[in-house]
Amino acid sequence: MPVPIILAGHGRLPSGVGEAAEMILGPQSRLKVCELSPRDSPEEFGARVLALAGDAPGVLVLADLHGGSPFNAVRTLAAGHPRLQLVSGLNLPMLLEVLLHTTDDVTELAGVARAAGRDGVVDVLESTW
Repeated sequence: MPVPIILAGHGRLPSGVGEAAEMILGPQSRLKVCELSPRDSPEEFGARVLALAGDAPGVLVLADLHGGSPFNAVRTLAAGHPRLQLVSGLNLPMLLEVLLHTTDDVTELAGVARAAGRDGVVDVLESTW
């Protein structure tokens, strides 16, 4: 079974990135979104992430900002829930690559996310295409 993916971030950014990915790839049933609003406490946000994770044996959480409130809330959760893998720096190339992989290995998928996130940032002046 492919690894569920939760997009975690500030405001509507996770929804926007998710909607863009679905515009390109079509509907993605394993994609969930958890958005932090100014009213949310870290505990409330974390509870929503856990609810979205359900009972899946491994879940990849892609957070928008390393050290941001959504990232910190999930990092705290992951300490007690090793099935949660957390990668920060959410961007569209990262998400597309992750969605195209159907592995059931969450650690492998986290590696795909890291590589695609890095490779998706290109200085056009240095690009060969």
